[in-house]
Amino acid sequence: MTVVSEMGEGGGSLPPHHGNCLGCGPGNAAGLGLEFVGDGAGIVAALVLDERHEGAPGLAHGGAVATVLDEAAGSVLLPLRLPAVTAQLNVSFSEPVPLGVPLTVRAALDRRDGRKLHITAEVELDGRCAARAEALFIVVSPDHFHTHGADPGGIPALGI
Repeated sequence: MTVVSEMGEGGGSLPPHHGNCLGCGPGNAAGLGLEFVGDGAGIVAALVLDERHEGAPGLAHGGAVATVLDEAAGSVLLPLRLPAVTAQLNVSFSEPVPLGVPLTVRAALDRRDGRKLHITAEVELDGRCAARAEALFIVVSPDHFHTHGADPGGIPALGI
């Protein structure tokens, strides 16, 4: 995974996007509960998917894995304090993702072209890439979130 140096040194826990975020919100009972930390090149989190995320028996649903990848890609923007939204998410699966086993998700900003942010995210199983996403995020103004229901100050992780 290539990364741009704009990410900085990383280290330390990152705040959730907001309390009810499906991926990282501590107040969302149906959420994934992801807790990201900066790793110098991007972000990383450990997770275990369970029966709530099942597709085929014993395996994670592809949509659940895609959600993990989308959340990781979006969390790359937290240290950069860039409000942005997913415009495109292309997911490739290398192998089945089993339930009940430790997984690692990593993401990094590859490059920025104006408002376009190109991000790579991977779900790792035993050190192997089980799923990978190439994401395109678009930087938006804070008004985008306010128009859709966020109160001013309602997304403190992004300063909006």
